[in-house]
This record gives sequence, C-alpha cells and structure tokens, in this order.
Amino acid sequence: MMMNSKQAVPLFRLFKLKITADQRANFLAAGRQNLLTSLANEPGTLAMYATHADELGVENDVVEVYRDAPSYDIHANSPQFAAFKAIAKQAVVQQEVVNLTPVLLLEQPQPLRISTNAEQVVWLLEVSVKPGKAAAYRQVIMRTMQAVLATEPGTLTLKIGHEATDSQKWVIFAVFQDAAAEQAHGQSAAGKQYQTDSQTLVAQTRSTRLFGDTLVQRGGLVFKG
Repeated sequence: MMMNSKQAVPLFRLFKLKITADQRANFLAAGRQNLLTSLANEPGTLAMYATHADELGVENDVVEVYRDAPSYDIHANSPQFAAFKAIAKQAVVQQEVVNLTPVLLLEQPQPLRISTNAEQVVWLLEVSVKPGKAAAYRQVIMRTMQAVLATEPGTLTLKIGHEATDSQKWVIFAVFQDAAAEQAHGQSAAGKQYQTDSQTLVAQTRSTRLFGDTLVQRGGLVFKG
C-alpha cells in the first residue's frame, strides 16, 4: 500500500490515557474488540496499537493511523467505537491527544493481529530537537530509516512524525518481533547511523518500553511525507 505526499496525508495520532486500575479488564476487552473489529470492517483504518507502560496497566499509550479524515469519521461513528467509548468514559481519568504530522510510516507486508501480551517488543521515543534543527533531523530520519524494514524482517512497523503544532517535537514508534529483532536493529547500520547523525541535533529523548495489549495493522503501508 504505497502512499505519498501527493495523496491525502494519513491521520497519525498518539493517545495517552490514564485509567483506573479497577477498570483495567473492561478497558482492555473493549479496546481489543474495537481494534480487531475496526481493522476487519474499515478499509481506511490502517493501524491501531493499544499498549501500556506500567505494571498495573493504568498508563496507556494508543497509536492510530487512518488513511484520511473521512476514514476516521467512519471509525468514530462505528458501533465498536461507541462500545469502547462507553467503557472509556468510566475508566479514563486523564487523556492527552497528540496530533502528529507523519513523516515516515512503514509496515512489513504481512498483516498484524496480536491481542495477547506476547513476545513483541514495543518502543515509544519522544524526541525534542534543538531549535532550528528540525529540517536537519528530518533529513537524518529519511536517510537512515527508509530502508529499515527491507533489511530487518524482525522490525514489524516503524512510524515516525512530529507534532502538528511543533516540528521540534518528534515521535518514533516501533514494534519488533521479539527481543532478538530489537537487538538486531540497535546493532544495525541504520540504527548506528541514526545515533551518530542525530547526536548533535537532539536536545532530549524520552524512551518508553511499552507492552502490547492489542496490535493490529493492515500491512504493507509505505508513506513518506
């Protein structure tokens, strides 16, 4: 599924949701149903990843990609989202939505439908770029990351963008098949080149190891903004 900047730019969002521990099971089940049904029934819903960062599962990060705004509207009016929203109204005590401008969205060709806390390794990197260095950092991303999935079969997805209102704040979201694949990426030429080339451009990186609850993607997405 090749996309380019001449087509509609995909909607790329990060949700940070804090929930109450006693609603965790309900929230997890409703989220799983929402994600799996949406991928099956909505062609414009391209990828959705529900994860948590802490042992209790109250700190949740959700990443979503839709083909365009009309595709999101279809999802937002779906029965499975309505059911999830009803549970979320009881469970979620704090919410932050980060709208992202996609720069590089890559997936392996095969679909992904994982609804267990399996062996996949998920990372969220929130990168603050030094003032005036956003364009240079973008060049580093494009130079080092475009070929990652082709050379690293264990890297299942790589989704990179910056905040829609602040090009100095970037998000890198990656799912690896397992710990060995994660380690292979870190030792790869691309991984090492990124570290070298970005070192003088980045002010701060916050790296969060996430644990997958439900991870779904249509597969084969290639978007270069």
